[in-house]
Amino acid sequence: MTNKANKDPNLNPAPWPMTLAEVTVMNVDRLRPMCIEQEEAPGSWELARQRDKFRVRMLSGDTNRRRESSLLIEKMYSWRGYRSHAPLEQQPNRLTLTAEFNGHIYGTITVNVDSPMGLGVDETFPEEIRALREQGRKLCEIGKFAVEQTVRSKRLLMTMFHLTYIYAHHLLGCTDLMIEVNPRHALFYLRALHFARVGKEHVCHRVGAPAVLLHLECARAASLLREFGGRWREHPEEKSLYKYGFHPDEESAIVARLGKAG
Repeated sequence: MTNKANKDPNLNPAPWPMTLAEVTVMNVDRLRPMCIEQEEAPGSWELARQRDKFRVRMLSGDTNRRRESSLLIEKMYSWRGYRSHAPLEQQPNRLTLTAEFNGHIYGTITVNVDSPMGLGVDETFPEEIRALREQGRKLCEIGKFAVEQTVRSKRLLMTMFHLTYIYAHHLLGCTDLMIEVNPRHALFYLRALHFARVGKEHVCHRVGAPAVLLHLECARAASLLREFGGRWREHPEEKSLYKYGFHPDEESAIVARLGKAG
């Protein structure tokens, strides 16, 4: 894997460089859907049989790129009969990253930082989210995670996840990550990213599907990244995705560069 990285206290990501990382995909690791909005389609093939270099970029105000990202998300929703969402919009508490190859968008991930506007998970899990806030935790939620079915790379997935973690935790001080997933896929994410389930299953009315709430303390993610980050060759037996993340030295360099950019 090649992970090359290129704070904004006001939740404005504009000063960041457009390309945050490059990921050279050289394997065919199976990639499962990350959150409630994404489902798998059958018959998908492996784009990653070649040494394809994806660029992970911040989604700007470019109308065409924003439209392409929205269409990818809508495609992943509608394939399983989920209700489509409104197009991606710029908001001061939101950062959206895209994975691009040859000028086309193959993946997106969005992180929403808690603010007076609230979070999307408030709608489905209000009591659970309120309880965490009352403990003094600073929350953020991961959503709008959609990856084109021609891409199957754990390295690319973890790079996108790791960058959202860096933004939320290191730059904005979030203490906890939240995500809604389909119950059928919850076990995978509990094992792959060490999330923990919170509360009971509910219906997510935004997409018209069952959902469970998963929670990850940033301190837990930090510990796993220190132990496994960038060491996938050294830990072939490790089942989580953390070994595909940035090495701790790389993470520190990314935080420093993004801090200077802000």
